Amino acid sequence: MATYQHSEQQLLTPAVRWLAIVWLGAALLQATVVTPADLAQWLAFRPSQVTHAWWTPMSYAVLANGTWSLLLSLFALLVFGPRVERVWGTKAFSAFFFWCVAGGALTHAMFVRSGALLGAEAGLFGVMLAYGRLWPNEELYLLGVLPMRVWTAIGVISGVMIGLAVSSGGPSGWGALAQLGGFGFAVLYLKRPNPAVIDELRHRMAPAPDPTDETPRAIPRTMPRARRGEEVDEIVAQSKAAVAKQSAPAGPTGSTRESRREAMNRLLDKISQQGLDSLTPEDRTLLEEMSRRLRDR
Repeated sequence: MATYQHSEQQLLTPAVRWLAIVWLGAALLQATVVTPADLAQWLAFRPSQVTHAWWTPMSYAVLANGTWSLLLSLFALLVFGPRVERVWGTKAFSAFFFWCVAGGALTHAMFVRSGALLGAEAGLFGVMLAYGRLWPNEELYLLGVLPMRVWTAIGVISGVMIGLAVSSGGPSGWGALAQLGGFGFAVLYLKRPNPAVIDELRHRMAPAPDPTDETPRAIPRTMPRARRGEEVDEIVAQSKAAVAKQSAPAGPTGSTRESRREAMNRLLDKISQQGLDSLTPEDRTLLEEMSRRLRDR
């Protein structure tokens, strides 16, 4: 069973960083400048007021429904968000998150129809589902000490989130339905291939140099030639090893070595035709590695 490396996971990605900053900023405002009720009056989602407060189906996710809700939301975001964003990209990740947030608001409007909706759990349910779909067989260390399979950890965190919403009582207690609405919208989103992510990866792969190309790249005069040559040789060697491992079974005779670009194109075609569920663990590892390399470049 694979174990995810937490040192990599702790590196915050742009969308995750901004979401955390916004949540903490809203909490600070509530504690110092304005009362929670005043801020909720502006940002919370109320179906009866949506005609003149059109921003609230999204802005309700800025506020947490209590301190424990805020802490749990931050924990779930930092555990599951960065890795999904690295694979999908910031734009696709952000669009997916707010799609799930909108699903939570719609579910609340359809089944509750009263009370103020607060909290980002609908979006976080979607992020956790996406993580589980991408890496279903891995193991996480919950709180850094308790080993759990990914889906077990997701179930525990989701159960606590739902429990907090129900225990709050009154109309706010029905926030659990909004959380499940975010989960349902995430299922709808993930049932189909994401053309935006695929097209972005194809576009970024097109100008990428072929790692199997034996022609050396030009070395800038401003850098030491020996040092630059060692770095190029190391990168080329690592790229050849990765390509040989991934593409060896793909050729008709098993002996043809294909470039990373061709391997990635086949992987994207597979996602377009069969969806994410068709990916093998090796495919998912390659997708994550290539996305990270392109982002680093």
